[in-house]
Amino acid sequence: MSPDTKRQACQLVEATGAGYVDVAIMAPVPPSRLQVPLLMGGQQAAQIAARLNELGMNAQAVTAEVGVASAIKMCRSVMIKGLEALTLECLSAARHYGAEQAVLESLDRSFPGMGWTDNLPDYLISRIAEHGTRRAAEMHEAARTVSEAGISARMSLAAADTQGGLVDAMHRQEITYDALRPFGWQTLVDALALTAEHTGGQ
Repeated sequence: MSPDTKRQACQLVEATGAGYVDVAIMAPVPPSRLQVPLLMGGQQAAQIAARLNELGMNAQAVTAEVGVASAIKMCRSVMIKGLEALTLECLSAARHYGAEQAVLESLDRSFPGMGWTDNLPDYLISRIAEHGTRRAAEMHEAARTVSEAGISARMSLAAADTQGGLVDAMHRQEITYDALRPFGWQTLVDALALTAEHTGGQ
């Protein structure tokens, strides 16, 4: 949720006499499980983070102010979910033109070590295929975060459209994520293109 959403929730909770802690989960829960990084904010954040760490969790209090932890997550999401959306758009077009290998090799030369010619494209696109609806909702909150800072959120909104749009296309064409496992981005792109061709793109 955006920082402003968290602050509004904090006001509602604290009005009842309860305490409120802003928590941002900073990575996928599997495979880290209890060790997934948590950023926490709020008046009780340091105390609660210490107690969670005693239980084997990986919590860090970053501020006593509600909203900052969420801002860290949302701003990071602009980049991470945006990269996923760009990868989907880039490689879908490259696949259409038979240029994907050359594109991936070029990306690998420009950004060595990221895994463009290895597992990175499969990972990035699989995240959309499996969780695109939830990630699109998160990107709308990221857009709110950016807009609340007085900055145009056009990239975040485009990423939200791309994330949700892939899942919508899969549903329309009855393509399930489980049926694609083990996941390969080419298989998904080809299935979408083939189904669109047979239905006239509808």
